[in-house]
Amino acid sequence: MAHIKEFVNKKGISYQVNIRVKGYKPIYKTFKGEKAKTRAKKWASVIEGQMNDGTYKEKPEIIDDSPRANIESCHDLIEYFRKEIAPDKYSLPEKYKAMYDWWDREIGLYKVTELSASIISSKKEWLRTEPIYKGKKRAIRRNNTINKYLMCISAVLSYAVKELELIEINPCSKVSPMTKPDGRKRFLSVDEISIFLKACKEHSLMVYVYTLILISTGARYSEVLHLRVEDIDYENQQIYYLDTKNKESRGVPIEQNVLDLIKQYLQENKIDKGNIFRPKRSDGAYPYIKGILEKIIAELELKDFHIHDIRHTTASYIAMSGGSLLDIAEILGHKSLVMARRYSHLTKKHTATVLNKVTT
Repeated sequence: MAHIKEFVNKKGISYQVNIRVKGYKPIYKTFKGEKAKTRAKKWASVIEGQMNDGTYKEKPEIIDDSPRANIESCHDLIEYFRKEIAPDKYSLPEKYKAMYDWWDREIGLYKVTELSASIISSKKEWLRTEPIYKGKKRAIRRNNTINKYLMCISAVLSYAVKELELIEINPCSKVSPMTKPDGRKRFLSVDEISIFLKACKEHSLMVYVYTLILISTGARYSEVLHLRVEDIDYENQQIYYLDTKNKESRGVPIEQNVLDLIKQYLQENKIDKGNIFRPKRSDGAYPYIKGILEKIIAELELKDFHIHDIRHTTASYIAMSGGSLLDIAEILGHKSLVMARRYSHLTKKHTATVLNKVTT
């Protein structure tokens, strides 16, 4: 039986014909442009008539060989997107693996056309309440993490709407994101930094160098993890972070003593090109430095402190040393000053000190 479905998008109106007759493979064809609906009906009538009287012969030119012909379930869609689209769309597609796996597990059996805002909303609630474990410790996902999961599946469904024309509306567009909490302001004191770096140094040179780069440049965990030898500029004392989360590149000044330690680490490990922190496992996985740092933080009993707070620590000391919000945004790679505003209370203290000196 033939079904004709209308799609409306920025490119105009199109009509997709879907013919399913027992004994034949399902056939799809899309009609666009002038008198598209009339042409779609005429084509459907002819092909369905031939199938019913047994005179139809499959012709490659009228069989839809596009990806959507093989995509019916959400599992099909997620798998196609993560393997064929994500590698070209994102600089670090592997970081979304856990999210793709989660959505595949939760909605994979649904047909793409069956997916609705209410289903996505119910999964959002499950993301909020589902117990997860960090080691033996039970926890729940934070609002920012839940929003990342929603953005992940939204990108997949947006592709289904705009490129594959499998559905007309992205159901995620009707689901409200979780409220973003106030930006964290926890940072290490000078004594805490000293203790933390000492513990990292005692663990290994790799962890020590990695942590020094984090603290010295205020970079994101993944930015440092994917640093290459070619990104280190010894002559100008800079580290370059290329094609970052914000799709931008930046150079950050770094102290000579840190550069010397980086050079020592590279020489000891005989690394002269490519990744600084190289995969050591046969499956190509990067060193799990994050897990090591989390263990060190727990052993030192640094209360309410997370790895990402190392970035806040850098920004806070820039502010307290007289750096402006613009300085913080440029060094940390913020696309706007909005993210840097969480440090405004520290820059205000510095400004007040300067003004007091002027007026006394």
